[in-house]
Amino acid sequence: MPNPLFHVSVPLRWSDMDALRHVNNVQFLRLLEEARILAFNEWFDGSDEAHERPRLLIARAEIDYLRQLHYRHEPICITTWVTRIAGASFDLGYEVRETPDSTEVFASAETTQVAFDMDTQRPTRLSESARTILQQYAGPPVALKRRPVDHT
Repeated sequence: MPNPLFHVSVPLRWSDMDALRHVNNVQFLRLLEEARILAFNEWFDGSDEAHERPRLLIARAEIDYLRQLHYRHEPICITTWVTRIAGASFDLGYEVRETPDSTEVFASAETTQVAFDMDTQRPTRLSESARTILQQYAGPPVALKRRPVDHT
């Protein structure tokens, strides 16, 4: 069984930096997107139709900025995992760190992806094969500041 925590190295770009010489808050969404795409490329390998990646829209993004991330040449590590699976949607959790083992977290985040039929312009249920794949990466909820995690 795979480790539910999926680590991705993402390089920073000079254009990610703002006038304060740290990575701009808006750029964090782009960094999360890069990590999500790399994760989905591995999770839904596309080797056969049964493992085809669902067509997804992002319905929600929530980020807690915990520390300034200053521009540097070394890539950062974004850890991602599945925090919730529903009928037509699922949530991904993220932590942005220097390395997978680093204790300091620059940002914690969560996004909601919705399976979507582009022809009908309506949400559609996740396939059983997609659910099976996502379940392999299921982990705990993200402890966001305005939404404390229920540990019961």
